[in-house]
Amino acid sequence: MQLLKYLLLFCTVVTVSSFTSIIEEQTCDKYKTGKFYIYNKVNKQRINIERRDSLQIETNENGDITVLKVKWTSDCDYELLFNYMTPKEVSKDKNVQRIFDSNGAIPLQIKILGGSDRYYVFEAVKQGFQSLRDTVWLIK
Repeated sequence: MQLLKYLLLFCTVVTVSSFTSIIEEQTCDKYKTGKFYIYNKVNKQRINIERRDSLQIETNENGDITVLKVKWTSDCDYELLFNYMTPKEVSKDKNVQRIFDSNGAIPLQIKILGGSDRYYVFEAVKQGFQSLRDTVWLIK
């Protein structure tokens, strides 16, 4: 009887451990390409994102476009490097101009913390700036 209890406990631990390792090995493949959006809380605009693995195109509600290069550093981590922004967007906000003038060659590092089929939560870090956590929503 004692042996049966230990055997049952062992099987339970192995099953839970296997399930936990599956969860930890989350894949972020579904976030590498596709259409997404994020809500910019500062200027209260929805920003549409189209990602094609190594290229990200962002369009705000005014039609301003930002193009960024995407470099995947691991399955759920990537870097965004500024490539192009429509001139009217840059001229509107002097802080935007300052960011790209001083740190245009320094990538924005993104770490996907978790997600589902509808969204993912990320943390963004850039040298000289405060880190940011937010949610990107998938467009189906």
